Amino acid sequence: MVLTSCSSSELGIPVEFSKACTVANEKKIVEVGGYLSTGRSVFCSNRGGRMECAYKLTEAPGAEKSITADIEQGARANQAEKLKSGYKREDIKIRDNNGNTIDLTKKVKVTGKMSVTPDLTVCLIQVTRIEQ
Repeated sequence: MVLTSCSSSELGIPVEFSKACTVANEKKIVEVGGYLSTGRSVFCSNRGGRMECAYKLTEAPGAEKSITADIEQGARANQAEKLKSGYKREDIKIRDNNGNTIDLTKKVKVTGKMSVTPDLTVCLIQVTRIEQ
């Protein structure tokens, strides 16, 4: 008998972008598609022993509505490399589940745990998996 397991970083409930930021998704592991970008800046902080940086996930490139995508800082798969002050778009290096640098002009699917406040002022996904 062979036993296999899947970590929570691999499993997620597929959710449409427009329906991701609902209280019903609070604390759920979801998969949502979109485009990653930085906005004006990237804020990084240590949350629960994991240095995370807040990127924007939008349904279309340049769209106003966004979900905050907290991505672990690092140089491995499913991580974003540390940005230097005065960074340019081409300096952004976010790696997918296979460790390849993603193309920021292409749609990705992120999986992670949602955090949504009852008043919907906070909507973020703590990213554990990125797929191109």
